[in-house]
Amino acid sequence: MTTSLLQGKTFYCREWAFSKLQHCLESRPTSKTCGALIMGGPGCGKTALCCQTVWPTVSVGKQIALSARILGYHFCQAHDIETLSITNFVHSIVDQLCTSSKLNEYEDILKERGLLDALDPLQCEKDPDTAFIQTVLEPLEAIEPPDRNLIILVDSIDESYLQSISERTTGSRTIAELLANHHHLFPKWLLLVCSARKGSKAITRMFTGFRKISLDDLHKTHVVRDVQQYILCRLDREEKLRQHLSRDTAEMLNQLHIKSNGCFLYLEKVLDGVSDNFIMLREIKEIPGTLNGLYLWLCQRLFVRKQFAKIQPILNVILAARRPLTEMELYTCCWTRNIKLTIEEFSKRIDILSKVLLEGPNKTKILFHHSFAEWILDVKHCTQKYLCTASEGHSMLAMSFTLHAENLAAVEVQDFALHLSKSTAVNHLEAFQLALWLIESGANVHDSLSVGMPKEQHVVKLLLDAGAALPDPDGPNSVHCSREDLLAEVEESCMLPPEPQQIDSNGMTDLANAAHSGNLTVLLDLLNTNVDLESQDKQGQTPINLAARQGHIEIVAALLNAGVNVNHTDNDGWSPLRSAAWGGHTEVVSLLLSAGADVDHADTDLRTALRAAAWGGHEDIVIKLLEHGANVNKTDNEGRTALIAGAYMGHCEIVEHLLDNSANINHQDCDGRTALSVAALCLPASKGHSSVISLLLDRGADVNHRDNDGMTPLLVAAYEGQYQVRINLKKEGLIFRYSFQKCYLIFNTLTQAFI
Repeated sequence: MTTSLLQGKTFYCREWAFSKLQHCLESRPTSKTCGALIMGGPGCGKTALCCQTVWPTVSVGKQIALSARILGYHFCQAHDIETLSITNFVHSIVDQLCTSSKLNEYEDILKERGLLDALDPLQCEKDPDTAFIQTVLEPLEAIEPPDRNLIILVDSIDESYLQSISERTTGSRTIAELLANHHHLFPKWLLLVCSARKGSKAITRMFTGFRKISLDDLHKTHVVRDVQQYILCRLDREEKLRQHLSRDTAEMLNQLHIKSNGCFLYLEKVLDGVSDNFIMLREIKEIPGTLNGLYLWLCQRLFVRKQFAKIQPILNVILAARRPLTEMELYTCCWTRNIKLTIEEFSKRIDILSKVLLEGPNKTKILFHHSFAEWILDVKHCTQKYLCTASEGHSMLAMSFTLHAENLAAVEVQDFALHLSKSTAVNHLEAFQLALWLIESGANVHDSLSVGMPKEQHVVKLLLDAGAALPDPDGPNSVHCSREDLLAEVEESCMLPPEPQQIDSNGMTDLANAAHSGNLTVLLDLLNTNVDLESQDKQGQTPINLAARQGHIEIVAALLNAGVNVNHTDNDGWSPLRSAAWGGHTEVVSLLLSAGADVDHADTDLRTALRAAAWGGHEDIVIKLLEHGANVNKTDNEGRTALIAGAYMGHCEIVEHLLDNSANINHQDCDGRTALSVAALCLPASKGHSSVISLLLDRGADVNHRDNDGMTPLLVAAYEGQYQVRINLKKEGLIFRYSFQKCYLIFNTLTQAFI
């Protein structure tokens, strides 16, 4: 039986959603559909709604009545691979049905029909459909219907970023597929409620006839009202938030409402930051209006340039782990990478991560949200600066298992083999050397398959190569085949060459996957076949877009030699050069420029490679682009130049290079702000902004310039409480004359500061 990290958390609004679920439940016997699908973008509150349905935190509300009708539930969680196991799901539902006071005959039917064999883990793994039908659906159909309709709830059926799909399974491979294939067999008195992201087109197709309940459709008045009520409820309950209220903050809260786009996680992170005095309410205007943008903004605030390099190994391990790890387990893994790392220093690094880690069961450490885990694995959104790599985490986990190899249980030996097979070692060692690693570690490889077969065929092969024995043919976990037959089956599945044009669920061909992962050997083999070099995935990316975005220089070179289009743009208008510049891949940028890439190509937001590099702080790339004639004063759709972007981020060296190449120092963006304005506005984000301000003043920036709100750099600096910057600006001869009402609070601050 699974739990959720949100169990017991304060819940706000969504009364309308509970009403819809109640209606679906009551109309189930006469309805043509047998379920409801709760949908929405990342962070809109799907799991929170499901938790409130199962474990209400209020004494009055429709969720109380719904909770009494829950027959079984399951929460899929990417940070715990076991919750994604189709076998564990079936076992969990069966256990809940057996112990439920709402059903009296279910367990008796299981015993009478001798269905316990169908629950054997190995058999269930091989044929989950038969196990689910025989042990869940058929007994439920056979029992006397209960007095009231009941619910089975499954949350986040699309959740996974490192899930291993069983390669030995016939039929359904995931929990979502299992439910989609058999929901029509649910009895008329049982409602299936699932949740998934609205962008999960595969899930939408699987559950076509289900009633859709969208939590972030801003065309619906009740959704808009939820966002407003969430902000008001937080203000009403939390004194720390109310302390930040003033006559000028109402507009900021309205902007927060608009920018959230119905995402409660966005609201929560910003308001939590305000409550902790980490974010000022007036800064809401500067925070990007997407969850991905918010994550980047927060990381830039939380982690200075050198700090992130220290905490990156911790994140890599968390991303690669198959279950949540304790602080000591994380320390052991990171120690294998840096043996000089002390527990005291490691604790300091954990403290730095406090705003992105949650305390899980048994004092484990878990990333605060699945979408953040996806974000730090995607260089397009997190940039090269905050990019994490799961393979690095697998390497540290494999080394940690090596240290304790002699004491590992059978299932841990399987995990050891999996992490070893996914580590960076596979790029440097042959397969037989990985097997020798397992043998020399002292792990009990011989009995590692006694608890069942791993899902991944390459892991099975690695264990067999290292001397793993097959289970007893007469034992509970037998595989009913010889070692030779199994090895042949595994080798065939591992060695079978892929079809060049095979396309996965993301629309990526094998060539695209090889380009994305940096697998040069496979890519060169595919290039020797009749393969489509310009095949596009669902995001419109061709193999060279993917390789450039990841910084795979050898892959990019091979594709260019094969004659790919160097200027192909994806759905967001990103060219390979734009992607490489954003990611900080200097060598790839040089190669693309040499191949004739358009140096001034702009994406759908009119942002060029120079604008991206200036924002990301990639000095070498900025220099390289300027040498190739990049337009230094080209503006994006918000009127911002590379100079304004560099100043906003506090990159003093980049600002200097841009000024040396004739950047317009007093150019105004759509808000009427110059580079000096935004640098003053971003204080006290980092010391770099003070250096930028000093540089701009030395180069003759207009200190008297007013933005569209009538603000000068001095007013902004005073509001931030930056005394030294105020003095510097005042020395430049700033004229201090204001009479507009909007700046009453700031004017008062200035008056007190300069009397």
